Amino acid sequence: MTGPDRSPINTLQMSYFLEVASCQSFTIAAQHLYTTQSTLSKAISSLERTLNVQLFLRSHKRVTLTEAGRHLYERWGMILQDIERSTDECRVLQGGYADTLSVGVLDSHTQEKVSLPYLQAFKKDHPEFKFLINAYPVQEIRSRLIHGALDIAFTVLYDLEQLEGEDFSGFVLQRFPHNVCMLSSNPLCDKEYLEVSDLKEMDFIGVSPIFTPSYCGMIRDLCKQAGFTPNFVRYTSNAISLPYNLQDDHDIFICDRCFSGYHNPSNGILQFRPLIHTESGVSMIWKKDNENPTLKLFLASVSDEKR
Repeated sequence: MTGPDRSPINTLQMSYFLEVASCQSFTIAAQHLYTTQSTLSKAISSLERTLNVQLFLRSHKRVTLTEAGRHLYERWGMILQDIERSTDECRVLQGGYADTLSVGVLDSHTQEKVSLPYLQAFKKDHPEFKFLINAYPVQEIRSRLIHGALDIAFTVLYDLEQLEGEDFSGFVLQRFPHNVCMLSSNPLCDKEYLEVSDLKEMDFIGVSPIFTPSYCGMIRDLCKQAGFTPNFVRYTSNAISLPYNLQDDHDIFICDRCFSGYHNPSNGILQFRPLIHTESGVSMIWKKDNENPTLKLFLASVSDEKR
């Protein structure tokens, strides 16, 4: 990647690029990265000069990836994940495997409602054990479980329904209805709760099937049961970008009450309404052949907490 006229590219630049690509906005990405929009814009321009490649098409409303940018987005995302995973594995090897548990949580969930109560209860009773905790999108959690990079994952209910079987075990921690998120100007806000059939004329924002096929599949199944096909008008690369893409009065996306930013009763620009006669939830999943002794202790602790 380097040459006589090129500076080396570092992981910070790669992270900056990936965040801008994910948010499709320098302003939002800068907030997520705890830096200024000016600093971030200069860093991306410097990266484009170093590569001699245009990565983004810029407009006054948003930025979109060029074809070259899309290629780097896919490749660099995997590279940084590999770096993160290998670093975690090194820490485990140095500290010893038996007293460490690798935990995956959803990056779009409020962890105070999901994993933290169980993790803190276990740590209180077993202070000698360590956690390696990382947040990922749904599909990345699934991939890491399958390949053994995680001991256990806190994820959505439909992931348990799809994975549980010969190779995986799990149980449900919480059950609750799906929710619809929309702008306060959406006419559906006049209702206290919604049915799936109410969404027939709405425009859906979804996580791209390229990144998380199970999300859109779940929504299509819900709508099919109500007799219609959802009209997806916009896709994001991850769940945490969904609220930023609500742009029109009829835009909606499906989530649940563990979604980061959820509030009930709703009283701001974003409104949430329960979707009755549907079921979402939080599950915990692990591989049956996982021999980490810490996992067995943790599962026993969670079982005690649920009683």
